[in-house]
Amino acid sequence: MPPHSQLRRSCSQPHRPAPVRPFGVRALSAANGLASPLLLCILLALFLLPAATPAQAAPPRQFVLDTFAIETRDGTLVLRLGVGVDDPDGLRDLLKDGAEMELRGTATLTRRRGVLPDVTLAEKTFACVLRHDTLTREFELRLEGREAPWRDKNLGRLLEGTWKRLVLPLAPIAGLEKGEPHRVSLALSLRHTDVPPWLSRTLFFWSWEVVPDATFTQDFTY
Repeated sequence: MPPHSQLRRSCSQPHRPAPVRPFGVRALSAANGLASPLLLCILLALFLLPAATPAQAAPPRQFVLDTFAIETRDGTLVLRLGVGVDDPDGLRDLLKDGAEMELRGTATLTRRRGVLPDVTLAEKTFACVLRHDTLTREFELRLEGREAPWRDKNLGRLLEGTWKRLVLPLAPIAGLEKGEPHRVSLALSLRHTDVPPWLSRTLFFWSWEVVPDATFTQDFTY
């Protein structure tokens, strides 16, 4: 066969280069292979997070006054109180989880003067700290100004003899004006004295308040 025929045949068969794979396709494919197990692990961790996090006890929602009475004793006007919360079980659970809290109250006696500003006749404050002793398994209540604390393994019984039986001397009766309107206001707060131990293990908004502050009033005429 003449040489030019061989050359013609070679030229008549076009050269087919190997297919060019776009840059990064292989890397993207490998990344997709890793993404699925990684995504699965993230979703599994998010699903298990609530179960792995210790559950925080639900706090009570508000104060409850069982007693709010104004009396006279030995020439002194006194305020007799029975303070509680709407969920004693929630309060007990918080204490057993390590919370320490302070109940603080301020009672104010005023004489009402209509359009004029009221006159403050007396103001008394009390405070007590409540906690749970994990060693003795007792609830402990310390009243400000009293050296020895009250202790009891039953929280309800402890509060029945303390929070439920508060007596605050306000003012001598001689300082009241007969026939004039007066008012006793009681401001209560129940707050954590320190950051609870569970806070470092949970992710949620936290407040110093165990229950919202509350104010109670009672008008009377002497």
